Amino acid sequence: MATGGEDSTRHVKDEAAVGGKMPVMCDPCGRRKRTTPAAVVCSTCDLNLCRECRQAHEIYAAGEHVFLEMDEKAGENVLVDMQGLDQCSNHDRPFLFICKDHDTLCCEYCLFDSHRTCQDMQKLKDLGTDVDGSLIRPVEEMQGAIFTVQEVIDNCETTFQSNEERRNEIMREIDNKKDEIIKRFDDVKRRIGEDLDEFITSDKIRLGEVTNMAKSVKITLDNIMSITEDVKKHGTDVEKSILNLTCKQKTTWATTKLRELHNSEYTVQHTLEWSDHLLAVMEEPLATLRHVTRPSVMGTETADNDHGVGKAKSVPKFLMLWSQKTDSVRFH
Repeated sequence: MATGGEDSTRHVKDEAAVGGKMPVMCDPCGRRKRTTPAAVVCSTCDLNLCRECRQAHEIYAAGEHVFLEMDEKAGENVLVDMQGLDQCSNHDRPFLFICKDHDTLCCEYCLFDSHRTCQDMQKLKDLGTDVDGSLIRPVEEMQGAIFTVQEVIDNCETTFQSNEERRNEIMREIDNKKDEIIKRFDDVKRRIGEDLDEFITSDKIRLGEVTNMAKSVKITLDNIMSITEDVKKHGTDVEKSILNLTCKQKTTWATTKLRELHNSEYTVQHTLEWSDHLLAVMEEPLATLRHVTRPSVMGTETADNDHGVGKAKSVPKFLMLWSQKTDSVRFH
């Protein structure tokens, strides 16, 4: 039971010394190399004290102190910090009863507020000596709960790390595919560029020959045209007749040359034909992310249905038991 005042959450468990166990010694005496059994415990300072040291402690230690009597014969009293578990969180009072009808702990206020009609109400101090034995199974179940919860935590951390690693792998895979595609485009660009360079080089020679021939014809005609004005104004009839015939002949000659130049002066129009597969790919997403359902972090088995969505096959036995227990045990 709680002692040392209404707000204290510490209590003493009295047991007889067995098997030659050594009694608890006085802490101040121990520091003076003396072995004096402790008679009390100062729960305020967490010190084991003999009678003499208790008096000095009360006089010289500042503040108020709560002393718990220790069985001088056994010296086996142990202070247990229940961390508030022995206190009702609704009323801030120590638990005094257990309602067997609802399997819940009650303080005196809980008893009058919620459990006045309950048939099986027992005082905690009257539970008997079988409490230790009945504690074994709940403790084992709680240990199993702790183990399972730790598994969930470990699985969550492992899954998170796996997700991060898989993300990096996917990003690298996309980069690799991108590099492969860029390399393919670079190869196409290089190959087509080489073909165009080869054609332009060879066609430059052809166009040069056409240009030189056209320039030669033009020079000949320009030379004749340069004297036509003088001949028309100042030339004799013979000179005019010669010019007239020459113009006809050179015009016929130039026409023939121009026809030859026209036949050789073709134009090549280059077009780029893309693969139909590439054009189709450019209209569709290059890649999509597919989610594959895996076993959950709770350790349940899953199976993919027709839509690829995981269905739980089973729930861990501990989780079912723990769910039932948390539904039935309520702390007021």
